[in-house]
Amino acid sequence: MSLVRDIVKQFDNSDELAQTQREVVESLARLGETKAELFEAKIQESLRGAGGTNSTVPITSILASKKEVHAFTSTSTEHLADTVKSSLKSFVSGTADSIIDGVGGLISEALTVFLGGASASTGTMEEYYVVTEGLSIVRVDLKAWYLNVSARGIYEKMERISAFVAVKSTVDLTKIDFNTFLYLYQNQLTAAHLDKNQVKQALQEAKEIYQEFNGAGLRTQAVHHITRAPGSTAPRSS
Repeated sequence: MSLVRDIVKQFDNSDELAQTQREVVESLARLGETKAELFEAKIQESLRGAGGTNSTVPITSILASKKEVHAFTSTSTEHLADTVKSSLKSFVSGTADSIIDGVGGLISEALTVFLGGASASTGTMEEYYVVTEGLSIVRVDLKAWYLNVSARGIYEKMERISAFVAVKSTVDLTKIDFNTFLYLYQNQLTAAHLDKNQVKQALQEAKEIYQEFNGAGLRTQAVHHITRAPGSTAPRSS
């Protein structure tokens, strides 16, 4: 898996064919970058309605975003898990390695199916996850897109171009009761194949953050009812 701009550099202008191939890859790179910018705007718009107009975990502020455009070959997915975990660790600092590995595993599994098994010429997927980061609870939204490449002379270097966007935001703990959050978070941790002790420790850390934030103790009445769990959106064609 390579950044698509690195693929562009592999085509020189020594002859007309190479120049044409380079121009095609340049166009694909610009398309991927445009998709990434559009996805970032859509995620941010959706986050503004979280917990209200859409039944997902509510947020207070958007903290950071990350956009990347990659070129894939048939062997790229073999290294996808390590790439995702490394990228996630740099994006969500102050989070236990077990949580990073678990959530990174969930993301890489979803992307492997999405990128490796998709038969459509193009497609998109979106998911979100909640994790603790230091003394905060954050939400990470992910949106991805791919387009199959069939042009001769390019296919051997990139069979598929893809765009990825991740947006990090703080969870609004005043608008979600702890039992609801606990249910969502526990399901995510279990799906991430963490052992019982790791799940217990992660839940305890989240509980302490929640109690510290709310001061007097756990709230018993939800302000908003959250109906869709993190990571529950399935891939779809576009």
